Amino acid sequence: MKVAIRESMVPGETLGERLGWLESVGIDGIELHLSSLELPVEELRRVVSQSRVSVSAIEGATTLLHADPATREAATATIRERLALAGEFGAVGVLVVPQFGRQPAFPDLSPWKSGADLERGLLVTQLTELAPAARAAGVRLFLEPLNRYEAYIVNRVEQGAEIARAVGPEAATMADFFHMNIEEADIASSIHASADRIVYVHVADSNRLQPGFGHLDFGPGFRALKANSYDGWLSIECRVRGVYDEAIRATVAHLHELWSAA
Repeated sequence: MKVAIRESMVPGETLGERLGWLESVGIDGIELHLSSLELPVEELRRVVSQSRVSVSAIEGATTLLHADPATREAATATIRERLALAGEFGAVGVLVVPQFGRQPAFPDLSPWKSGADLERGLLVTQLTELAPAARAAGVRLFLEPLNRYEAYIVNRVEQGAEIARAVGPEAATMADFFHMNIEEADIASSIHASADRIVYVHVADSNRLQPGFGHLDFGPGFRALKANSYDGWLSIECRVRGVYDEAIRATVAHLHELWSAA
């Protein structure tokens, strides 16, 4: 198991400063998703190559299901470029959040198909078109299920896995403990059912603070991951209470303890 963190949580004005800070607090990886991805590729390569911190994953685009075709096309192009970058950096792949919001952008054509049905079909089509780029890069396109208050297409891990299976081996899903705490009836059972498609994990407690500051029991979920041979990234994505550097160091240590005990 390795610990990563979302780039937005990392102090520093530049990517080099952020990577240096991560080394100082004992974090193994960074999930790129900020202005770092706007750097010239050669500059990005140079900075990453000088650090012991790995790139765990790269964020894709959140507008794959936008009503405007040009916006969807731009999102697809962005993801294709980032798949190649993920392959170069040895990352798991590109994290895809297909949409935010609680209402479909597409019209309701019931009884034929609802707006959500249309969007699910479009998402499978788009991911299928991107699959060759993922295969060429040797990485995965993986979906992040979000809770019902943030999205409606992919809320549960099983939904992400179902879409991934419809696309092919290049597609996958992830497990986010904060969202699973809201959406899953049984976190461990959900992980077992979709383990063949889980390639990445986000960790936050029930109140979205760092693990250990809410009421979520990570044990059953961690045991389910380990039972299914998951030994990849646990990526911290949360708000943080306490003196920041000390709190992050303590969180890293706590995650290792929880994982070892599971």
